[in-house]
Amino acid sequence: MSNRKTINQLIQLQELIVARMQTKAAQSKTPLDSLDRSIALLGADLEPPVKSHINRLLQKHPEAVVPIVDEHCTGCGIKLPKSQVNEVLRADELHRCRNCTRYLYYPSEIVSRERASRVYGEAQKVGISRFSAPSLMIAPLTGNTPEEVLGEMCKRLEAEEFVSNSEQLLNLALQREAIVSTAVDGGLAFPHVRGVEGGGLTMALGIHKKGIRFGGPGRTLTRVFFFMVIPTATSAFYLKLLSGLSQTFRDIESRDALLAAADDPEALWKALIKSTRKTIK
Repeated sequence: MSNRKTINQLIQLQELIVARMQTKAAQSKTPLDSLDRSIALLGADLEPPVKSHINRLLQKHPEAVVPIVDEHCTGCGIKLPKSQVNEVLRADELHRCRNCTRYLYYPSEIVSRERASRVYGEAQKVGISRFSAPSLMIAPLTGNTPEEVLGEMCKRLEAEEFVSNSEQLLNLALQREAIVSTAVDGGLAFPHVRGVEGGGLTMALGIHKKGIRFGGPGRTLTRVFFFMVIPTATSAFYLKLLSGLSQTFRDIESRDALLAAADDPEALWKALIKSTRKTIK
């Protein structure tokens, strides 16, 4: 197997493992058997030392394979030697960061952040306001397909200067959904893009009045979309945020509070703040 193919396989394997963690964190009723089979199949032909090292890394971090951005390892932030960056770009062999030992790759496309710091990330902010803002409430969403709905949310994130390229963000979000849907019980979905460059964990919330088919359990229509943009350094905390959101909105009254604000972004923001006050610190 070529090294470039191995890196692609490691990235896919990592996405499946993290998808399993996300499904579990979301406390979804979706069976894990299919994901477990895919993980076993994809990892079957990896060389034993590589497979062993990946497993050790994933026991410590949600990210074992990370992109190089601006000559830095996005796993630990250390600046890499120029010679190693060039070698990773050529993909003649597998390379690991000398500091954190994660596997490195050079991304073909990566979403950059317009600003490294936003008001939602300032120290005085608490709860969900550390990760979102009133301007990221989209009520209502008007698209009729997953691509249209995610496109609306990506464009809002770009318009509010949280990301620089909504088209790239949409492509990456659709690639993630193709692995396994982020829709869960109760008409909720948690689409996301991990490994973006710079900034902090950011979340947009959109409400669809009628709901759309988004790959949820059975014939469930998805109406509530939590779209998250996740820099590599915040991947571990993302799972905690996901767990908090899932815990909150398993409750029908909390979900109904969001749905009742489907035409009013300001009311949606207030409902989100109120509902998550106890579960997201």
